[in-house]
Amino acid sequence: NEISVYIHLPFCEKLCTYCGCNTRITKRHSVELPYVEAVLREWASYLNLFDRRPIVKELHLGGGTPTFFSPKMLKLLVGTILETVEIAPNADMGFEAHPSSTTEAHLVALRNLGFNRLSIGIQDFNQNILKLINRFQTEEQITFLTHKARELGYTSINYDLIFGLPTQTEADIIASMEKTIALKPDRLAFYSYA
Repeated sequence: NEISVYIHLPFCEKLCTYCGCNTRITKRHSVELPYVEAVLREWASYLNLFDRRPIVKELHLGGGTPTFFSPKMLKLLVGTILETVEIAPNADMGFEAHPSSTTEAHLVALRNLGFNRLSIGIQDFNQNILKLINRFQTEEQITFLTHKARELGYTSINYDLIFGLPTQTEADIIASMEKTIALKPDRLAFYSYA
């Protein structure tokens, strides 16, 4: 009686070299509105398959980089969908966050829509390794997102970390884990570089 909804937001400003996701690399944010409109047309076609308002137990925004989209565009997309469904008690609503593009305004907008989980793509804390995989973010950005999300009432924070990255050593992994432990995420995804 309940459904899970995943919305793929494929745009990124830069391509991380480890990425295997379906992405579109651009710095043209003019793609946001046409993409949101297309997703909402697709959603409207799905609604015709139900004989009543669907009950959503999970809603997840993935990518790509969901926070490539402005808070205003995310509110338009998610808010329009939420107007057409019922939300299950204890629903999980989460999104993937890139530390360099996720702002406080993103966190506030999505929290106000009911989001309670975020997954932060960290991969490694070592700046030299991040440069090799074409990913640009700082420890300060990660710390800010983690603390601000908790302050706003997000109940689950996940960190994504990768092992086997170029030049990464056991010492790098231990250092990243120590920083992770200090920030106390609720969940951890630790997977191998492919």
